[in-house]
Amino acid sequence: MKKNAKHPVLKRLRDLYARMDQAYDASAKAIGLSCDGCTDSCCETLFRHHTYAEWMVLWEGFAALPEDRRQDMLAQAETYVRIHQNALPGTRPRVPCPASEQRDGGLVCGIYAHRPMVCRLHGVPNVLHKPGGETAAFPGCDRAQQRAKTCPPALLDRTPLLSELARLEMDLLGQGGMSRHPRVNLTIAEMLLMGPPKIKR
Repeated sequence: MKKNAKHPVLKRLRDLYARMDQAYDASAKAIGLSCDGCTDSCCETLFRHHTYAEWMVLWEGFAALPEDRRQDMLAQAETYVRIHQNALPGTRPRVPCPASEQRDGGLVCGIYAHRPMVCRLHGVPNVLHKPGGETAAFPGCDRAQQRAKTCPPALLDRTPLLSELARLEMDLLGQGGMSRHPRVNLTIAEMLLMGPPKIKR
């Protein structure tokens, strides 16, 4: 992981993450959105992630944790995967992400600085402009939707952020790399259990 952590693409991803956080904060501030005291924790929402770059940075944060915390996360990851695999069709269990831990005030991410894009942007009203001119709008979490009723939302435009993430992924995998690697469609639990991503040069 130390060699991969120095990859120039990952430095660019960390910079992109910082801009994502700034964009989220601006949108949240516009509607007075705060996660404090929220009982509908996004850490219990099933999110899937789709890039090797995010997977690699996630593991960078995981590897820096104390051994006992890593083992605890892996045990929780096994439970998380098992519960979702055994869920009845059409149901989606609310299970805390294995990277989270319960503290006063709710769940707290143990690898917060290394969390993937979806975890960073979830909650605020946002929009995505797709190729061909189609636009997809997302109203945000329940609390954001309630806040937006009393003040106009500042929509977070995910388009440039996703476009840059896609470019980073292509640069990380190299020319023809998308065809050499299986498509990523994993939860954080699965990323932890599978180990660091294997990049084929």
